Amino acid sequence: MHERWTAHRLRGARQCVMVAPSHVAAEQGVEQLLAAAAAQFFQGNRLGRGRGAPHFALASWLATLQREGRERLSEDEVVAQLSAHFSQYELFYEGQELREDTQIRVPLATISDLPWWIKLPASVLPRLVLHIADTVFGPQRWFEHRGESRQQERRRDEPEPLKGSLFTLAKRFAGIEGQAPTRQQVNALLADALLEDLRRAYSRGGLFGRGRRRRTYPVLLLGCESGEATTDLLRAIKDVRNSRPRRGTFKKDPLLVVAAGPRAASDVDARAQEEAAPGSPEAAYMGWHEGLKEAPRRDRVWLLPFAIPTSPPPATVRDRVMKLRPPQRVPWMSFVGLGLLVAGVVAVPVSSHEFCRPWWSPSVRAWPPGVLDAMTLEDLGDDGKQCVGLAGEDPPRVDTKELGGVIDKIKETNAKVVLNPKHITVVHLTILSPGNEQGVRVAREELRGLAIAQQESLEEDAPIRLLLANAGANMEYADRAAQKIVEEARRDPRIVGVVGLGLSTQQTIDAVQRLGQAGLPSVGSATTADELIDASPYYYQVSPGNRRQAVFAAAYASADLRARRARVYYSADPDDTYSHELATAMRDELPVAGVEISDHAGYRVTDEGPGESVGQLGRRACQAAERPDEIVVYAGRAERFEQFLTGMKLACQNRYPRILATDDVSRFVLSGANRKYPGLRLEYMTLASSALWGADCQATRRQSGFYIRYNGLFGGACEENRDGRALLTFDALAVIRQAAANVLAKDAVTLKTQGIVAGLADIRGKGLVSGVSGDLDYSDSEAPRTPVDKAIQVLRATEGQPCLAKVAGKFSSQPWIARDCP
Repeated sequence: MHERWTAHRLRGARQCVMVAPSHVAAEQGVEQLLAAAAAQFFQGNRLGRGRGAPHFALASWLATLQREGRERLSEDEVVAQLSAHFSQYELFYEGQELREDTQIRVPLATISDLPWWIKLPASVLPRLVLHIADTVFGPQRWFEHRGESRQQERRRDEPEPLKGSLFTLAKRFAGIEGQAPTRQQVNALLADALLEDLRRAYSRGGLFGRGRRRRTYPVLLLGCESGEATTDLLRAIKDVRNSRPRRGTFKKDPLLVVAAGPRAASDVDARAQEEAAPGSPEAAYMGWHEGLKEAPRRDRVWLLPFAIPTSPPPATVRDRVMKLRPPQRVPWMSFVGLGLLVAGVVAVPVSSHEFCRPWWSPSVRAWPPGVLDAMTLEDLGDDGKQCVGLAGEDPPRVDTKELGGVIDKIKETNAKVVLNPKHITVVHLTILSPGNEQGVRVAREELRGLAIAQQESLEEDAPIRLLLANAGANMEYADRAAQKIVEEARRDPRIVGVVGLGLSTQQTIDAVQRLGQAGLPSVGSATTADELIDASPYYYQVSPGNRRQAVFAAAYASADLRARRARVYYSADPDDTYSHELATAMRDELPVAGVEISDHAGYRVTDEGPGESVGQLGRRACQAAERPDEIVVYAGRAERFEQFLTGMKLACQNRYPRILATDDVSRFVLSGANRKYPGLRLEYMTLASSALWGADCQATRRQSGFYIRYNGLFGGACEENRDGRALLTFDALAVIRQAAANVLAKDAVTLKTQGIVAGLADIRGKGLVSGVSGDLDYSDSEAPRTPVDKAIQVLRATEGQPCLAKVAGKFSSQPWIARDCP
């Protein structure tokens, strides 16, 4: 037996233990064998870190109550024993190896996992702890559930199963009440408890059951040279396995018992078959296995006797039973833990990268459960990437140095704003990753205007916290970003509106519709598409609409430029609502002003898109230089304007026609690119500009409070603001501020429950906002959310700073306007 055990351990199977009867009283033999097995199976966390044999530990404690020196124990003494059990009780068994001290002491704590919250108070309130443990702790409850069904009769040779609450069993074992358990009942209880512990340790229930990590089943080697303990143990295991559980199907246990000795199998179970002849046990095993499967549950025979051959079999003999030996390779589920760890190490940074979060930041939310996908990573072009969606205060993949540190100033102000319990939150939805220098300049100026307006709100009753959302280059992901804003607004009722909205594209219209469906107001700063007004009843804009710009341009072309013919060029991109609307409005309004349309064509944006080459249109536009009364109207985007001029330069031979461009071209002029085209005669409309105060920067700073604050925060006030983006976003946030003030003036509770919708409707007549880009009065019945007679300017490009050629519209905050163009 010892050689067999040693050979088995050399293969690495640590679940094989050997025990033999000791020289103790007969009634303690089974308990000593099981205690030795439990100590070796469970001691040292052999079957799993932190796991023990709590069921056997409690059953063994019950058995000790029956072995006390006095005939009976009082109930108080039983409770005292409980305290001793939880604190210092030890199991004893005799080891088989020769040692000076053959009594190996095994503290109960090494094989039991009773929780500390039961152990700690046990010595103080033992009776209460007993009832608590009996109610909520698993091993105690097991004693009530074991045993056969009440409806099935028990055989005469089968002991009545011991079951009931732990306290009831303890009083019965101590002789306080009820009939004392028999030796056969105690043996069955002890065996059942150990099998239950092994069953749980080897459980394969669920995907990650502890037993899925086991390479072999536990093997118990018994020596049967003398004594009745081994026979009694085998009978107890047989009785337990053949007993019916209280509910559920038959519960298998993983233990394999190998008993070697002169005892006959019939001494344990009279129904056991005869010993198989020495040699191959294949036939005997197959017959026994078939009988085990076919026999009724209570008639199963668990013993298979073999005669051990006196000499080893020949090397040519191969037994089919060998195929059923414990697996020698680790099952695939053993790699689940390592696989999950590796997957987590890889998945966390990968998912964080895709969701634009810090590398080791979790991408899932515990409550409410969900994925933290407020931002996603998308292509920007030229192998670049951009993070689109709701960025919060610190947008990833955005170069804050390019933006002049304005994001840091917004974060600093946010930290002050949140200290006020009445603060509200506004989201700025724009293009934070434009992918070109002109776009970066626009984004920087927009944020600067917001930062100034936010700082002013600190002195108001409802200061504004600013969050940023990136719609991607050309507003391509505006609808997705709007959806993330809506989701955040449902979680945070302080979000009262959205400002910015970047460009007038179809994606912007979709975003405004989505915000409107959620009842979230939006205020466009530089958006001018008339379609946006119809997209949502909660949409307002700071800039004049495209139709009004076309009316103004037609009047300027006729009266100031004395034009009688015009060539109109625009973007043929069907998603560019801004350019399409302007070109259509120009085609309608120029003839009304007495200007004939001599050419009306769109340039293609992509190779497969509709329209003509933008360079070809530039060359064709040179024909206007031959007629002094003909002008070129460019209603396209600034990104294509330089290509348009390049084509014109090749054909015009530095004899450029007069060009009247729409407001988007201001980005091209302010970048200084117009200096590459000497002799270019360019005038362009703009929605706001510091040129309104004149070309003298010092005078501008003295005359406007906005520029005083701008220069104090960022410097270069008038030089940076010829395109007016900061002015427009400042006014957009001023509309939100005024709406909040209107609501607070009536009822502060309304601001919390209904937001600023009612306050926006009051910005009309005497309640208008005197903005730095012009008056904001939403009293027009035909276009109630577009400012009435909003200021429009025409700037003329020169070798230096652009100068103001004309201004029209209401501008009550600026009584003096400098028209300094020659």
